[in-house]
Amino acid sequence: MSTAHHPSPKKNGHGGGYEKQDVGFRFAMVFVSALIAAVIVVLIFLVWFYRVVVPQPPPAPKPIAQQRPLPPAPVLQVNPAVDMQKFREREEQKASSYGWVDEKGGIAHVPVQRAMEIVAERGLPQWQPPKATQEKKQ
Repeated sequence: MSTAHHPSPKKNGHGGGYEKQDVGFRFAMVFVSALIAAVIVVLIFLVWFYRVVVPQPPPAPKPIAQQRPLPPAPVLQVNPAVDMQKFREREEQKASSYGWVDEKGGIAHVPVQRAMEIVAERGLPQWQPPKATQEKKQ
């Protein structure tokens, strides 16, 4: 027996050289390609299966504003934002000015600030209870 045919073992006990029975490069590339193709096919199948088997949720309900039918023509409120702004301006003007509520009855409105001053000076008026409660007390 000569030592030329058998590599001498290294210090760690393993022989020198490499495994002669390794998988070839061509086979490794075919295997990786087949694995990628299989993953793609499985993903396509799962997407199809999910769409077929899992029921689709019902469509989201429309907001109430879209569900409500429009009133018959003519639609009187063309721009609600502008209408609301005008309404608030009228209310602000009314709350900060003097005027008559019932001129024949002698009822007037005063600005809110002035009304608060009057209440602070004089206190709240004593209101007469309604006639129905007066009769029950007697």
